[in-house]
Amino acid sequence: MKKLLSLLITTLLISACTSPIKVSAPGFVTSCDQIRLLEDADKSALMGCLGGSAEINFHQLKGPLLINVWGSWCEGCKQEMPYFVELYQSQLFKNGQIQMLGINVEEKSNKDAIDYIQKSGMSWPNLEDSSGVSKSIFGPGVPVTWFIDEYGKTIDIKIGAYTNKKQLFNQVEKAFGVKL
Repeated sequence: MKKLLSLLITTLLISACTSPIKVSAPGFVTSCDQIRLLEDADKSALMGCLGGSAEINFHQLKGPLLINVWGSWCEGCKQEMPYFVELYQSQLFKNGQIQMLGINVEEKSNKDAIDYIQKSGMSWPNLEDSSGVSKSIFGPGVPVTWFIDEYGKTIDIKIGAYTNKKQLFNQVEKAFGVKL
């Protein structure tokens, strides 16, 4: 009886620690063609678009833009992704007033990233950092979220996973001076 109770408690604890991705609709890989870019930049940090369009120089990104750096293998990324999926459904993102861009890092294969996008419900453009160039920009850990203004300047950064939807939504409102 004691072994059975111990097994039951262990099973409950393990299942409570996992957070399956709740998806209302499957995600899809999109082109990066609509991402706004500055005319030129002092530096170059090229990353390819998972949607197959041309490479983008990170230093040319202009906002308002929210950038989320993620990996399919990252538990914190899995935890926070439903909040980003819901955020992207808000009117400010739907009408393009604020754009969202994902940057996928340290994947074993391109297929792993695409599968994760589909399973998690992501529907915004994503870059693929296959060379590791983003480490010099964002640092070595994920998830990381950056907020970029219309001039390409960083206005806020969140290191680590969002633990709830309100935390993400409040930071977006503060950084961009908007109401969701």
